[in-house]
Amino acid sequence: MGDVLYEWMTAGQAGDALDDYLAEREAALLRLRTILSDHGVDPTEMLDGSVYSVSPLWAWISARAAELGVSPHTLAEDPTRGSWPSWARHGKLVDPHPPAETLALVDGFASYLGVILSTAAPEAVWQVGEHVIADHPLLNYPVLATEHHHLFPPAIPLYSVYQSAHGRAPMTGTEMLAHTRRTIEALHGRGPETAAIEEPLVTVVAEIDCFDVGLREDIPVRHPAVVEELIDALCDRDGVESVHRYGPAALVVDVHGWDELRLKLWCTLWLQRHLPR
Repeated sequence: MGDVLYEWMTAGQAGDALDDYLAEREAALLRLRTILSDHGVDPTEMLDGSVYSVSPLWAWISARAAELGVSPHTLAEDPTRGSWPSWARHGKLVDPHPPAETLALVDGFASYLGVILSTAAPEAVWQVGEHVIADHPLLNYPVLATEHHHLFPPAIPLYSVYQSAHGRAPMTGTEMLAHTRRTIEALHGRGPETAAIEEPLVTVVAEIDCFDVGLREDIPVRHPAVVEELIDALCDRDGVESVHRYGPAALVVDVHGWDELRLKLWCTLWLQRHLPR
């Protein structure tokens, strides 16, 4: 299969990718325990299986990701790429990217988070991400799912370690705990995440020399300040020349070196972190 992106996979490839992801979980968690131990942290105490434990664990991972910074290599030239978890090789990473050790930390955290969520919502099952909307951000990804909600565990942690690696504010341990608790509620069919599962937060269409970005219609109505914060955050990104708002839920983004998928994923993950719950 090579390193084909999830978004471009056939149904058969996506099924194989799910098998690969699940096969890597035990080793990823063991690797996390080893990394913690090597840095003087008792893995038994840190990984005690409680929902609360994601908070101090994520705070430690964020601090370590900040220390590690970004890889000196481009994605195409990184000699460690073959050792990355499958989700990182099939996902849409961008340069400058976190190094292999940081990706291993995210991988281990994703495994641990999967255990926490599966315990709290035993009805959840692993499956290939699917949706009635073809460009849904989790299409073909390995997801933990119920009939109410589905989650790709590395997504939010990966977004956050990019923040750490680039010297920006990552998610705090408290924020990661809140994200975990909201996800448990959503898997049970409760909370705002389940109410909007049929419509993506962001759609992106490539135009000549720019991108047309549409936000879910309720966002500017219910959270107008968040849209302005999103625009400011986009303007601060490398390569973004300008962001023009031509309607309540419509933006034109002029950015060099990005494609539709990168812009869509960045905006989606930013909104998942910043929308009030």
